[in-house]
Amino acid sequence: VTLVAVVIAATSEITAPLVLGAFLAIVFLPAADWLTGRGLPRALAALTVLLGLAVLFVLVTWATGAALVDQADEVAANLDKAVQDIKGWLENTSVDGELVQQVRETTTDAGPLLNGGVASHFVSILDSAFGFITGAILGTIVFYYLLKDGPALFARWLERADDEHSRSIYSDIGDRTVTNLQSYFRGRTAMALVNGLAIGLAAVVLGIPAAGAIAVVNIIGGYIPYLGAFIGGAFAVLMALGEGGIGLALIVLAITLVVNLLLENLLEPKLLGGSLDLHPLLILLATSLGGIIAGMIGLILAAPAVAIALDIKAELKETGFFDET
Repeated sequence: VTLVAVVIAATSEITAPLVLGAFLAIVFLPAADWLTGRGLPRALAALTVLLGLAVLFVLVTWATGAALVDQADEVAANLDKAVQDIKGWLENTSVDGELVQQVRETTTDAGPLLNGGVASHFVSILDSAFGFITGAILGTIVFYYLLKDGPALFARWLERADDEHSRSIYSDIGDRTVTNLQSYFRGRTAMALVNGLAIGLAAVVLGIPAAGAIAVVNIIGGYIPYLGAFIGGAFAVLMALGEGGIGLALIVLAITLVVNLLLENLLEPKLLGGSLDLHPLLILLATSLGGIIAGMIGLILAAPAVAIALDIKAELKETGFFDET
């Protein structure tokens, strides 16, 4: 496991998109099957799904970028105001003077960054992402061929098994893995949309600027277990702090906590079911390690990857596979 982690970390620009392509192929396999069932050739069905996903990605990226660029000055001004408010609170309390000075120096250094606008930093992020192009192309190829030939390749692999018992074990593992992964991402998408739209709507009602950006950040954060809620919630609270002070910030903090608690306790068990039967601490550790190894893709895929690995181990143990080997 350590060796695999080191290899992935060293080659994450290529391996991470390949893994993402494989995961997405499994998630969108029902769409290709549906199109094939309607008489479309398998290759054309896979290409249609690929193009549809590409169009969706471009639209989401364009909408997100447009929202951030259009509201860059407003976001920067409010975040800058929030920083100034925090400095003022520290100066008016009994906090050690040296600490106040350190905070002042840090926030002063951060001022030019904020005043520079979010748009320029967003562009720099996009610029650095071009190193990802090679891996993205390979990931797209993996996605297409797994959609097109994945089931047939798996069936051929099963035929090479030594006996009927082994084929049955591998077939059950494959079916269970695919089902759980598809269920997980459907549930995670629904939760991310509910989370982002609820917090974004609250921002609109409360008159907080950049409500669209807040909604987008929280939708994207919804795909990252636990950590995403902190990132999206922190952004919303900072915007509220800059717009209306501590009172509005506390209201937004309360709304964010309530929304996430409701999602985790009411919607998550129904939407995710048994597709991610892991302890929250294990999910948090896996997500953090995945981010260290493979960046954003690792943050998103780490938890389901660990769940799949543990699920395969449990299935093999129940069937006596380890006893036989």
